[in-house]
Amino acid sequence: MFCVPWRAARRCRSVVRLAFGVGALLANTLASAQQAGPTELLCSMRSGEATATLRVAADIDPLAATRAKVGEGFELRALALSDAAGADQVSQVVVTVLDREGAGPAVVLSQSRWPAAGHGVLDQEDAWQPSLSGWQRAYTSGLGRELAWGCALVRQGATPDGWARVDATGDGAQLARPRAGIARPEANGAVVRLAWMGDVMLADGPGRVIARGQDPFGPVMNAMKDADLRIANLECVIATGGKPVDKPWTFRANPRVLDVLRRHVDAVSLANNHSGDFGPGAFGEMLGRLQRAGLPYFGGGTDLRAAHRPAIIERQGLRIALLGYDEMFPRRFEAGPDSPGVAWADEEQIVADIRSARTQADIVIPFMHWGQEHSETSHARQHALARLMIRAGADAVVGAHPHIRQDTEIIDGKPVIYSLGNFVFDGFSDADNNTGSILWMTVTAAGVRDWRLQAVHIDPTGTPHLARAATDPARTRRLAVN
Repeated sequence: MFCVPWRAARRCRSVVRLAFGVGALLANTLASAQQAGPTELLCSMRSGEATATLRVAADIDPLAATRAKVGEGFELRALALSDAAGADQVSQVVVTVLDREGAGPAVVLSQSRWPAAGHGVLDQEDAWQPSLSGWQRAYTSGLGRELAWGCALVRQGATPDGWARVDATGDGAQLARPRAGIARPEANGAVVRLAWMGDVMLADGPGRVIARGQDPFGPVMNAMKDADLRIANLECVIATGGKPVDKPWTFRANPRVLDVLRRHVDAVSLANNHSGDFGPGAFGEMLGRLQRAGLPYFGGGTDLRAAHRPAIIERQGLRIALLGYDEMFPRRFEAGPDSPGVAWADEEQIVADIRSARTQADIVIPFMHWGQEHSETSHARQHALARLMIRAGADAVVGAHPHIRQDTEIIDGKPVIYSLGNFVFDGFSDADNNTGSILWMTVTAAGVRDWRLQAVHIDPTGTPHLARAATDPARTRRLAVN
């Protein structure tokens, strides 16, 4: 466009305004065209292992919420409001989360509102993402549970791929993208052998074994003596103080178990749903006892930052960073800015921790407390978190909590062992609960070179014994690393 100045200036300004107005009109028309067609609301939700999905059509009635119940007492109600009767496009969304435990009235935990304008609409061929709300979380102390949920606008009748799996994890492609300048250190030639144990609970039966002067680790430790680094999940609090919290099972071990523990284990994860069983005071007492015993720990600390700090252990010149995270309730065991507790499995914090550890160590491995109890199969949330951690820079991911061995997976050439099962633990009658694994892992500065799982059988006192077959052949892998 060309305008002559001076006397034609006013006319030029009018022409420019007209051109911009036409451009804006075309842009709005294009946007409207892209949004044209019936739309509806899709929501996915998870509480523990329970999942549910919800499809809500556009409606003008604000009292006609569509409802879905999930888990032990959660209810999600969603409104997809349209502008006028007969309209088939969503203009506003209202989502209410309630706690419906017991016979009393429901308790509203949260309520959220979004206008539909400005949000994309997913089609049939799109991959699922809760693009309207992102992943949201609601927690109720009465249930001791968390609800994760997310919603998106979709074309009417569309079912984007993956929307029913409910991994409840943020956008890993963006969140876990490595920072520029973080690179693997030069290999120093060291080869280090790690031995991982699952849940170690030293109260009850194993505690009585130790009180009699016996050693619940004894039958397996001859096989583990040659490991360079032995790691376990400490599934109890070691203390004399505190009072049991209100939950079905609480475990507190006498401090005399520390002599046995430190004789056989080189580092312990505290990130689990039993280390806070006797309150923050007992947890803090345990931290002091572990420090005085010279036993490194991770996944818990005197405050939030300490709980997220890795234990960095050097073997043969190789620096190994261990991180621990709990995802099993009650969440009140989580460390606060000024209070002791465990590290919780929040994605943003996990990614930041791995990136930081990556600059301090040759090898970085998170030890997770996750998954559904007594389930042989890992679920979508575990899979999503594992991918997030591997892409953030973890060399492997190891898990525990389900009291049973779970499946394994290779992600980007790196191993994920979803659950090792029990190790030193009593109180179970089923064979699968009384079968655990030692995870043998060989690491170099280039990463995990190989790994294998060795089965153990646990007797009624909670004492593990090596299985007859030294190794489960189906659970042995050698990885292609330098």
